[in-house]
Amino acid sequence: MKNIHNEQDRPRRVLHVTGSFNRGGIETWLRQVLPLIPRNLYEADICTYRFARGQYEKEFKEMQCTEHHIPLGTSPWDILRFSLRFRKLLRSRRYEVVHCHGLLFVGFLLFLAWIEGTPIRIAHAHSSTRVTRRRMSRMNRIGLAVNRGLTRAFLTHGIACSDEAGTALFGGEWKSNPQCSLIHCGIDLSPFQTDSGLHFLRIETGIPECSKIIGHVSNFSVAKNAGFLVEVVARVLRKRDDVVLLLVGDGAGRRDLELKCEGLGIRNKVHFLGTSSRVPELMKDEMDLFLMPSIYEGLPLVLLEAQAAGLPCLVSQAVSHEAMISPGAIEFLSLDDGIDVWAERAEALLDAGRQSAGHLKELMESDFNITVSATKLREVYESATKDMRGGIAPCRMKVPQRRLGSSAQK
Repeated sequence: MKNIHNEQDRPRRVLHVTGSFNRGGIETWLRQVLPLIPRNLYEADICTYRFARGQYEKEFKEMQCTEHHIPLGTSPWDILRFSLRFRKLLRSRRYEVVHCHGLLFVGFLLFLAWIEGTPIRIAHAHSSTRVTRRRMSRMNRIGLAVNRGLTRAFLTHGIACSDEAGTALFGGEWKSNPQCSLIHCGIDLSPFQTDSGLHFLRIETGIPECSKIIGHVSNFSVAKNAGFLVEVVARVLRKRDDVVLLLVGDGAGRRDLELKCEGLGIRNKVHFLGTSSRVPELMKDEMDLFLMPSIYEGLPLVLLEAQAAGLPCLVSQAVSHEAMISPGAIEFLSLDDGIDVWAERAEALLDAGRQSAGHLKELMESDFNITVSATKLREVYESATKDMRGGIAPCRMKVPQRRLGSSAQK
């Protein structure tokens, strides 16, 4: 009897699965939300499948998260090897919760967790597919369709960061499913509540005080459409020479982007800052406009940060409109409007200046505040634990025999 009580009282083991430890939206949210969920209740670990190392690796270790990396290749043998290693991890650590983040790979991970009898399998949708068919490859469309089927079959609970992200992963009727929840990924607002008043970047780089800085923060993936962004800035620079582009972040596409800037003749007007922990300061003290011409997005945290900093934001229609804190905080444009229209609007917003700092107050009182995200996530975990103890089986597939609170696996 004593062993049973000890088993039920111990922290529930949660495995978060994501691509890397880099400064992406998912990873930044995890870094901010996990310290707000007591480890004496839910003991969180991280598993990555793209990169073994990253900028947040040290910080997750400091949170006492055990880090696992299982590389995922593209060949059938790579996928089989990943499957065997991932199942072994679930079996050896006996996780009660597997929390999978992303879009195209979530369903497969849930399937593997189901095979191992993991009782709580959470699919967390972070990306939308608001994108024309000509911008999505045939293989991606097929992969998305297969992933949706696997996700619906093997999840026990679903979380979406936005309405559109939920539709992308769970289908159009997802909000009527009692096992699915909307949790906006909030941000830590404390860095935006103080004002240093120092233009450290302009001091360090020699950018003139009178210059207007267009800012962009991303990993320069195809979805971020940074090539389109530099073409817009090049068009603006044809009319005026007081504009500078600040690119914060890193990724596989950075070198190609540098070459494109050279080809456009604007390399001396573009500053590649790399990854930075000072994004709030850069937004508050340096940038004059935030530009995001993404091909597809979920609900990008960096756009919430830009609004918290009071920046005017010019954003593609592919970005979830749920990211707009109040009417007029963001101007949305279609990518089909073309470079000239984007350049014209960018120039107009640069001249209009910063918005009211009132957006920060609105964010503090909204569920985009990280403390609200943490509370809602904990409620999902508590509800899921109660469901499993009560024998409720929300999943369409029968769970293999390993139940929450069971004795140790053989």
